[in-house]
Amino acid sequence: MPALNERLVLDVPSEAQYGQRSTALMEADPGDDETLIWIGEGNDRIAIYAQELDILADTDFDAQAQKYLADICNKVAPDFEIQKLNDNIWYALRKSAPSRPNGADLYGDALIRHQDNTLIRLSVLFAPNLAPNAQPCRELTEKTIKGTRLGQGARVTAARTDEINFFGEMVLLVDVPEHYVRTVNPGYDFTYTTYKKLATADAPVEYFGVYLGGHPSFEKRKDAEKVKSTTAGKKATWYCYKTSAGAYAAECCVQLTSKLNFDAPPVYMHLIIIAPSDEARSAQIEQLSKIKKKRP
Repeated sequence: MPALNERLVLDVPSEAQYGQRSTALMEADPGDDETLIWIGEGNDRIAIYAQELDILADTDFDAQAQKYLADICNKVAPDFEIQKLNDNIWYALRKSAPSRPNGADLYGDALIRHQDNTLIRLSVLFAPNLAPNAQPCRELTEKTIKGTRLGQGARVTAARTDEINFFGEMVLLVDVPEHYVRTVNPGYDFTYTTYKKLATADAPVEYFGVYLGGHPSFEKRKDAEKVKSTTAGKKATWYCYKTSAGAYAAECCVQLTSKLNFDAPPVYMHLIIIAPSDEARSAQIEQLSKIKKKRP
């Protein structure tokens, strides 16, 4: 079965099917940067979960993979064996069964370096009726990881103009700089599209997000510096501040439509920026000021 838009190909039992993580009503659905495959049902279910990490591999991928897997697995159990499958895949395999199954017990985790040097995480988890049986869980986990192959898909990183479609009611045109990858998170009545600049794990985060919907989570911070701008043909005020981690953040919120009908609220656009410096934040504000709205 292909995963992550055919960036991986997985060997799985014939009864395997695609699934989706459940979310609360007002939360975004899982994004297009992850794939969930289910085998079985209920308390007899096996989950195979692939996720884009949107991180570039270090020059010393072997050292990076061993540290990454150790950090993840040591939080779960002390008895994972970390092994190298090939030049692009390292994995960790659990030795013993959990003393108290939690409903989704991790038996294996892999860090995969794709051909474009981006990293992917692959996890294999077992439901409570299966997790106490360590040997068959280990065998299926190892077989799954060893049967994983790199596909031909690639993350789009070129400079471009993306279209964000809001349920066929409007389309935004967003200019995206080079090296940014997109994740689309659709919700019940909103969309949240995020863009992250590809970099190594130790590099500062550069990120912006575009929320479209009727209920933005936006706060006019009293400690923020205000910057006037326009975006999508509307006047905007950016609230600029530093996060607790020291990153340079900015947010603005503009109303794009009046009420759609008697029951539905207007559509708002909430823009969020995280940048490593004041200069980088200013550049992103300028970039997002170029957003345009067009009819679908």
